[in-house]
Amino acid sequence: MHRIRAEIRLKRDPADTAAAEPALQAAIAIAQSQKARSFELRAALSLAQLYCAANRDADAHAALAPAVEGFPPTQQFPELTEAQTLLATVRP
Repeated sequence: MHRIRAEIRLKRDPADTAAAEPALQAAIAIAQSQKARSFELRAALSLAQLYCAANRDADAHAALAPAVEGFPPTQQFPELTEAQTLLATVRP
């Protein structure tokens, strides 16, 4: 729910990232506490994309790397491929 809320806010006003960032961080924390790895990955990917748009590559890497770690490669989860591609382009 937090991830979706953040994405809606960004669609309304892409320049206003102040409300989206804490919502995505909350989504990651909740997913981690519930051990919902796919939801954690989706929220981390959205947060990393937000950081990349703001030229915050180190923050993008820090948000995304833990979520991608340990995921087995699969074609059935396109967000994983997207996350791995993004992770390869940002520097820690």
